[in-house]
Amino acid sequence: MKNTLKMTGLLSALLFTGSALADSPVWVTSGLKMPESVEYDRVRDQFYVSNINGGVMEQDGNGSIGLLDARGKLISVDWVTGLHSPKGLALHNNKLYVADVKQLVVINVDSGKLVARYAADDSMVLNGITISKTGTVFISDWPGNRIYTLDDGELKVWLENVELNSPNGLWVDNESLYVASWGAKPKQDFTTETSGNIKQISLKTKNIRTLPQENRWINMDGIYPYSKNKWIISDFIKGEILLLDGRGRVEKSVTSKYGSADFYYIREKNLLIVPLMMDNKVVAYTFE
Repeated sequence: MKNTLKMTGLLSALLFTGSALADSPVWVTSGLKMPESVEYDRVRDQFYVSNINGGVMEQDGNGSIGLLDARGKLISVDWVTGLHSPKGLALHNNKLYVADVKQLVVINVDSGKLVARYAADDSMVLNGITISKTGTVFISDWPGNRIYTLDDGELKVWLENVELNSPNGLWVDNESLYVASWGAKPKQDFTTETSGNIKQISLKTKNIRTLPQENRWINMDGIYPYSKNKWIISDFIKGEILLLDGRGRVEKSVTSKYGSADFYYIREKNLLIVPLMMDNKVVAYTFE
């Protein structure tokens, strides 16, 4: 899987990044190890980055969390080690929650120490994370078409349904969980049989609604609210960050590179912080 990932990543990079020039970044940070997700810490004014550093499904102990300062300077590529293939990140009450293949890892950001691990042995690849205002942790199982929650110290399946369409990035508000779906049946080169789309799931009934989308193929990774009924999403394969309006039309976009993964949007700074997984970089773009 690891060699296949590297070869298909190189091939896809050649195919997809040659067709358009990338938008000019505000800053670029090199030296990461297959960064998949970025989380901003407003209190400490710094960024956490998940480093896969191997196969996306491997439990090899090679993964880590990197640390950047507010201007993107790399403080430590391996700030926290002892992970496998970490992906989605979410910060809540001085704890950093990390989706790590078949477990949820919790890090105390004050000490930089691992403080908990919660297993999901039946999962395939835990990926996106979001945390509600009340502290409920939701985690997506990307190829498993499941959503897990952390409940009384255990990871439990909250919803399992093929309609989730390979759930990746997550966002939760008071009433709904929003899912950036990748598309049906991901292959080893990450391509799919169908386009991804945004799913809205009622927290109360768990009913799934697919939000409108124009006739555009998108393999969605990250998701972040921009304003009412408008969403920023990343397209991993095309290497784009898109603002979708309430009808699913592209209102604005940033062209990055193949491998644009689980980004973070800092609204007050009009900055998109995007991990480029195949380039071992994190880049910041203006987005207003």
